[in-house]
Amino acid sequence: MADLMNEIKYYIDLIKKEIKIAFKDNSYLLLFSTLLFLIPMFLGYFFPQYLDSLMNPVVDTFRNRVETGEIKLVTDSIFLNNFNVAIVLYFGAIFIGLLTAMILIINGMFIGYFASSMNLGTFLLLTLPHGIIELPAIIIAACGGFVLLNFIINFIIDIFKNQNNRIAISFNDNLDKLVSSLVFLGIAIVLLAIASFIEVYFTIGFANFVMGL
Repeated sequence: MADLMNEIKYYIDLIKKEIKIAFKDNSYLLLFSTLLFLIPMFLGYFFPQYLDSLMNPVVDTFRNRVETGEIKLVTDSIFLNNFNVAIVLYFGAIFIGLLTAMILIINGMFIGYFASSMNLGTFLLLTLPHGIIELPAIIIAACGGFVLLNFIINFIIDIFKNQNNRIAISFNDNLDKLVSSLVFLGIAIVLLAIASFIEVYFTIGFANFVMGL
């Protein structure tokens, strides 16, 4: 039993260490991802009149997906939808980061634009309890994608630098970047699972209760 507990403690400490390394070594990419999301979000909120032609189809598509049951207000459906977004954000970065950046910008702009179309208090009631976890998760997933791109670029560059055993040496030299990207993705998935649970079992009921007072 003691050996099992020591082994569990070892892996927990290892995970904590890798999380600290990931955030410390990639803080600039995390800031970059955050700005790519927040700036469009504020633009969408304060200047919605300039975004009608771009955002209206996105809003209509989202509403149709909810109304047709493609997105259901249950934990597994919401989590699956957000999980798909996180995966696309992560692997989309291999396209020189353009797909990840575009998805971040559009999602941020969509949230800001959608918020501008309704009472701000109502919007916060319907989004804040789970959004305070969900939105950072999306940003972290995108950051993981950018770190993955960083790994790929450095891996390719190092292959041409090393003359002997190029692939193995290049992979080992950049392994920390790959691990950090996977750490970010893992954190994002865990946070999205928590946010989905809160959205279904707390946010909706709490918002209905407050608005019914």
